[in-house]
Amino acid sequence: MTLFGLVRHGQTDYNLRGLFQGSSDIPLNATGREQAHHALDGAPDIAWDAAVSSPLGRAEETGRIIAEDHGIPFVGTDPRLTEIDWGAAEGHDVAEMEARYPGRAFPGREGLQAVADRGYLALDDLAERFPDQNVLVVAHGTFIRLLLSGVTGTHLPSIPNGALSLLRHEGESWQVEMIAGEAAEDPARTAPVGASPRFPLSEHHLRPYGL
Repeated sequence: MTLFGLVRHGQTDYNLRGLFQGSSDIPLNATGREQAHHALDGAPDIAWDAAVSSPLGRAEETGRIIAEDHGIPFVGTDPRLTEIDWGAAEGHDVAEMEARYPGRAFPGREGLQAVADRGYLALDDLAERFPDQNVLVVAHGTFIRLLLSGVTGTHLPSIPNGALSLLRHEGESWQVEMIAGEAAEDPARTAPVGASPRFPLSEHHLRPYGL
């Protein structure tokens, strides 16, 4: 069984300005780097065996900062951990684009189920690579929220920058133990390895709960 620590990258200027960034490669700002240094503050005392990240600079830099601060081997990046591609909304104001395209139906937007399923496949491979180990995965807010929403079957609020969630995975079994620093008590769920969709999502999951 592999325990995954899912960490959202630190803040960027796009986050600060309320812009969609998605697959755009936007770097951390000074606040984001500070958040990376403190991402594991107050976290459960877990001996992390490896850290991996999305290849986008904001996630990779966050991962490398955490790894260096805590003596965790940084083992590389995986493109399947990249944030959702928001299509025509990339780089634009969130409120403006949501008003223009209800339901976040932006032209060229990546499908939410495709995002979640590539994420589950990446975790499958990491679980095979690191059996019975603890792996930090540094990725993105919507990406992490969709993964957790699928496993829990619930509509989740936004994942804060630098927040840690815990997901335990073995074979067909998945269990969320913590969401953005808050303990979760969801039972384990099963889904066939390689199934698509692994855990079905609905379009309303694109917007964080409460927005």
